Amino acid sequence: MFVINVILDTPLSRSYSYTNPQPLNIGSRVIVDFNNRQQAGFVSQALAAADYHELPLDKLKPLLAVDNESTTLPSELWKLGGFTASYYHHSLGACLFCSVPTLFRQPKLLPEYIPLNRNYYQAIETSTPPKLRKNSRQQQLWQALTTTPLNMAQISDIGGKTAPAIINAWLAAGIITVCPPADYATTTIPLTLNNEQQQVVDDFCQQLTKFHAGLLYGITGSGKTEVFLQIIERVLAKRQQVLVLVPEINLTPQMGARFSQRFPHAEILQLNSEVSDKQRLHAWYSAKEGHCNIILGTRLSVFTTFKNLGLIIVDEEHDDSFKQSEGLRYHARNLAVWRSQQLNIPVLLASATPSLETLYNYQQGKYQLYKLTTRANPLAQLPQVELINLRHFPVNHAGISQVALEEINACLARQEMALVFINRRGYAPVITCYECGWVSSCRNCSTKMVYHHNIKRLKCHHCGHSEAVPSLCPKCRNQYLHTVGHGTQKLEEFLTQNFPTARIRRVDRDTTTSKKAWQQLYQEIHNSQVDILVGTQMLAKGHDFARLTLVIGLNLDNALFSPDYHSGVDMYNGLTQIAGRAGRAETPGKVLLQTDYPDHPVYQFLQQHDFNGFVNYTLKERYDNKLPPFSHSAIIRLSTHREPLLKEAAQELRAIAHKISHTGVTLFPPQPAIIYKLHRKFRAQMEISAASRRDLHDYLNQLISSFTPPIKKVTIAIDVDPIEI
Repeated sequence: MFVINVILDTPLSRSYSYTNPQPLNIGSRVIVDFNNRQQAGFVSQALAAADYHELPLDKLKPLLAVDNESTTLPSELWKLGGFTASYYHHSLGACLFCSVPTLFRQPKLLPEYIPLNRNYYQAIETSTPPKLRKNSRQQQLWQALTTTPLNMAQISDIGGKTAPAIINAWLAAGIITVCPPADYATTTIPLTLNNEQQQVVDDFCQQLTKFHAGLLYGITGSGKTEVFLQIIERVLAKRQQVLVLVPEINLTPQMGARFSQRFPHAEILQLNSEVSDKQRLHAWYSAKEGHCNIILGTRLSVFTTFKNLGLIIVDEEHDDSFKQSEGLRYHARNLAVWRSQQLNIPVLLASATPSLETLYNYQQGKYQLYKLTTRANPLAQLPQVELINLRHFPVNHAGISQVALEEINACLARQEMALVFINRRGYAPVITCYECGWVSSCRNCSTKMVYHHNIKRLKCHHCGHSEAVPSLCPKCRNQYLHTVGHGTQKLEEFLTQNFPTARIRRVDRDTTTSKKAWQQLYQEIHNSQVDILVGTQMLAKGHDFARLTLVIGLNLDNALFSPDYHSGVDMYNGLTQIAGRAGRAETPGKVLLQTDYPDHPVYQFLQQHDFNGFVNYTLKERYDNKLPPFSHSAIIRLSTHREPLLKEAAQELRAIAHKISHTGVTLFPPQPAIIYKLHRKFRAQMEISAASRRDLHDYLNQLISSFTPPIKKVTIAIDVDPIEI
C-alpha cells in the first residue's frame, strides 16, 4: 500500500493524501473524491504506507482512477508551475491546471493520444513486417510507406477510414516512425535579407545552443517576421521545436499564413481563445510528443509542454496583453524568459517599441540588443508625422477636423487606403440629459454605458450589461437626450455620408469577434476592396497593408493625464505602432494626430520618431520617482459585493501590513480602485514597493500568511509587477 499526495485545483497551496496499491510517478493525472465530488489532480509524491504518519491510513480515501501515461505532466512543466506559484503568490494547483488543456480539469479519464495530424510517416526496416492480406488496402499502404514518407491525407487516400487506427497500431509495434523535423520541415525559397537583417540572423543563430536573451528592436516595417522565419528554419533543421507568442488573436491569421507558406511540410498549430477544447488537447499532446514543430499562440501558450523545445520568440513583447489581469496574474513574456533559462535555450523578444523593463534589462547587461533601423523595403520610409492643433482646427460632431477630411479625400483620389484610428468603440461614450445632468451609468460598475447606435442600446464595455436607450430622461422625464463624445460607429456613419463611394470597414470588437472575420478582412484588403479603415487599437500591431498611406489619430489626449504612470508609455507605443502601418510599401506615408497639446513631450518624440529620446525621458522620470524598473512592486487587490465589508477589510489590511517588519519595503495606504465598482463588486487596493525583489517577495509571504478576518471574507488577489493601478 502506498500513500499518494495529490495537487488539486484549489486556492490552498497544499496537497491531499490518498491511498493506492502501487506507487505512481510525479505528475501522473488521477481522479479522486474531494469533498464528496470527483476531481482531477496531479501526483506530487508517492510514499510507502510505513513512511506516512500524518493521519491513520483508514482515514484516507483510495484513488478513484489513474489516467493514461500521455496525460502525465513532465518535470519541466512541473518546475514551471512551481516557479509561477512562488513568484505570483498563487496556489500550485491553480498554476498547474492553468498550464494544461481545459479537458484536464474534467473528473474523467482522457482518451489515448491519437496523432491524427502528424504529418509524415515512413516504414522502418524490420525483420517482422505486418502479415497482410494480398492486394488489400493495408498491404498497399504498407508498400507505399516502404517507398516514401506519406502524410495523413495520402495515408487516408490509400488506407481508407481505418487508416488512423492502422497507423497507430504500427507506431505502437515500432515498425513505422514519424519522420524527424529535419526531413520534412523544408522551406520555400526565403526572401533576400538586407544587410541588417542578415547580420541579426547570423549573430543570433550563433547562440542557439545555450540560454541567450535577445532583444530585437526593429522600427515598424523593418522585416522582423522574416528574421523570425529564417532563425526558425535553422532551429527546425536541428530537429527542435519552436514556440512563438503573439499578444492578440487577431495577429495569428496573418502570421500563421506566412509560417505555413514558408514551412509547408511542418506541423504548425495555433493556440488562442478560438481553439476548441479538443483542439487544445491535441496541440498539447502533439507538442509534448514532439510531433508539432511550431506552436503559434497567445499568452496561455507559454505553458505548453514540448518534447524538444529549441527557441521561444515573443513578438510585440511590450504589449500589455501578455499580462493576465484576472485569476493567476502572470506575465507571459517574463515566464518565457525564465523558461528559456531553465531549458538552456535562446529567447528572442521583438518590438518596434520595447518595454522599459526589457530595455532596462538590456542596459543591465542581461539581454543582448539586435537592431533593425531601416525598413525592409528599400523604397519604404518612416511616415511623416504631423500634429493638428485643435485650438486652431476644431473638430466636427464626429470628432474629426476639416484638415483630416481633406487629407482623406486626397488619399482616395490617389486610390490609396486610409486608416482612421479612435480607441473607443460604440457610437458615443455617454448619453446625457442637459436639463438635470443625468448620464447613462452602468448599474454594475462605476462606469458609463456606451451608446451603440446600430442596435439602439446602451452597453457597458466592462461587465457586458446591456439595456435599451430610454425614450425619456429617467431622472427628470425630459424627452431630449444627447450623445456626448465619439466612437467608431459615429465615425463610420459620418465618413459613409461624406465619402459615399468609398468602401469603408469598421474594425473593433463588435465587428471582428472571430478568426473568420479577420481572415475575411485581410482578404478584402489584399484584394484592394477597402478604401478606409475605421478602428481601434486592434489595428495597431503587426498588420502589413501595402496600399495604406494615411493614418489619422483622433481623441488621443486623455492618456496624457491618466493617474496611471504606465499610460504615457502605452500611448507612445500604441501611436508608434498605429503610425507604423502607413507607407510600408513604395508610396510615402503620412500620419496626422489631432491634439490640444501639440507641445507635449510624447507628441514631440513621436513627430521626430525619437524612440531613444522618449525612453531616456521616461526612464529619468521613473528613476526620480522610484518607479519600476527602478523598483519592484505588487498590489493587494480586495473586492466584495458588500461595500461596508470592503472598507473594514481595507483597514484591517493596513493594520496587518504595518505590524510586519517592512525594512526596505514601502507601504502605500489602501485606496479605492480607479474603477471602484466592477461586475457588482466594490474594489480597493494597496500597493507595496521595494528596491529589492527579494525584499518584496519575503514581505508578501509574511503578509499573506497573516491574513485574518475580515480580510478572508473578501476576495484577495496578489498582483506582482502590475501593469495597471
